[in-house]
Amino acid sequence: MTPIQKNSFFLVNLGCAKNLVDSNVISQILTSAGYKPSRTQREANFVIINTCGFIHDARVESHDKIAKAIKNRRKGQHIIASGCLSQRLNEELYQQFPTLDALVGTRNLKDVLVRLRELSESGKPARASLPAYSKLTLDPDLSNTLIQGGSSYLKIADGCHRTCAFCAIPLIKGPLVSRSAESVIHDALALQAAGVKEINLIAQDTTAYGVDRGESDALANLLTELLPRIPSVPWVRLLYTYPGLLSDRLIDLMAAENQLLPYLDMPLQHADPAVLKAMSRPSNMEWVTETIAKMRRLIPDLVVRTTMIVGFPNETEKSFSMLKKFIQEAKLDRLGVFTYSPETETAAYALGDPIPAKVKEARKIELLRVQEEISRVKLKKLRGSKMEMLVEGFDPDENLLVGRTYRDAPEIDGLALAHGSAKPGDMVSFVVTDTSEHDLFGKQEKK
Repeated sequence: MTPIQKNSFFLVNLGCAKNLVDSNVISQILTSAGYKPSRTQREANFVIINTCGFIHDARVESHDKIAKAIKNRRKGQHIIASGCLSQRLNEELYQQFPTLDALVGTRNLKDVLVRLRELSESGKPARASLPAYSKLTLDPDLSNTLIQGGSSYLKIADGCHRTCAFCAIPLIKGPLVSRSAESVIHDALALQAAGVKEINLIAQDTTAYGVDRGESDALANLLTELLPRIPSVPWVRLLYTYPGLLSDRLIDLMAAENQLLPYLDMPLQHADPAVLKAMSRPSNMEWVTETIAKMRRLIPDLVVRTTMIVGFPNETEKSFSMLKKFIQEAKLDRLGVFTYSPETETAAYALGDPIPAKVKEARKIELLRVQEEISRVKLKKLRGSKMEMLVEGFDPDENLLVGRTYRDAPEIDGLALAHGSAKPGDMVSFVVTDTSEHDLFGKQEKK
């Protein structure tokens, strides 16, 4: 049996893109201190499970991963839980998993180094409590990125100053903290040097970038400075923009700069103003429809993505009908739908959970079916067109490329599949020959 490698670590990554970036930051912290990443979980001295605690299903997955790691723990192996679930429910985790060795929260990722050193020195569980109201710390010397093939996430801020009634993120992460423009640009330049073709800018709310410093339109300022510095990165994508905060200058940048992809990711959460008000979300749906129409006029190739929540406590049949009608009329390109789950300590928790799970699931399925037909019709119009693909995989037996066009953000949208030959990370042109509800099919264009 392969022995445990002393001072080695293995990261189990769960949750969203922002959490994956945090895993990379943890890896940087440990490797710079002399710890070595392990090839397998079985060989690792320290197994770190970077948990997600945002919604019920994510918590269940995190619990399962912790339980499995503890069950399969080998002699000399320490199990540490980090991330959102650790920060939010640290005492409950210690109670549920009494043999868990340590917890690391979200507010200061360098705590992982403290916990590992304590475990190495004493060999006993390092059960430090996690302060609920400590300030989020983003180390300017650490890269807040995650490279996946030819694509990368780049975190520009973390935390959130909003008060959405259903959301526990401010409880988990704390108030908004924006990185300096210099740090973001430094990371982007490093990604360019690494040959990355796509940078996805992320935060809990990218359009709030700089608000914590009292800056106005800081995201547009950042992009104006950033884009000319990374000419070899053809795709820069904005994720998680907030309704009402898309400035005219930001829209004009998207229209004028080829690097800034014509891709609008704006989580609306609902379309009934009464539900939105109960959610403590922007409820001016007239602004939403007018802004999307305006952007479509200025940016003909614009792709619009949103996410919706069904089953919020005050969502009536009439509310759901309003939401469905909005989806039918807005004809968005991409849609994600979540069923509401009550989160303790949030404002909406007091409203209970009166809508049955079966009703929520039925509403979710109904919305997705409506969107599938919209997407099928939209994608069909692309047949015969020439598009660029970022290659993410290649099957040499089938001569089949798998990747994405600008229309698709990593992990959450559709795929492009084309017969041809290229390496992962390459950008290739292909002609769309067929489409489905979500994906494009084609043939690589010969040079």
